Amino acid sequence: MRNTAHLFATVGLHDADFSYWFANVFNGKTFWAFLRRLVTKYRGRKVFLIIDNAPHHNLPPEGKEWLAENRHRIELYRLPSYSPELNPMEPVWKVTRKMTTHNRFYATTSERDSALRRTFAAFRRKPALISAHVERFQ
Repeated sequence: MRNTAHLFATVGLHDADFSYWFANVFNGKTFWAFLRRLVTKYRGRKVFLIIDNAPHHNLPPEGKEWLAENRHRIELYRLPSYSPELNPMEPVWKVTRKMTTHNRFYATTSERDSALRRTFAAFRRKPALISAHVERFQ
């Protein structure tokens, strides 16, 4: 099976707090929905989000307007092109692949997604699984 899991995720640099959301597709509208979820989750705390230049990180006009109206709650920082080594999520994705998808076969996307959810639950229970991979970004 070669179907891609469409996942948006974040990791806290100081506490390795892991958040994720499965989307049906990657596009600006689903990214905007994820941003709204983050702002709700971290109510009372401002979110500083580092993003790469993936096309799905381009918000639609109404998403850009929402972002401007909510800049007191969330700010996006875009990485330079072709710089995955600067993205704190990249080592977390590497751990995810190693723990969940590398050299494994899942007969269905549901099986794979269930395995991913178990891995993400482990990240939440034991932040040490990923904290060492993001500490250099602090």
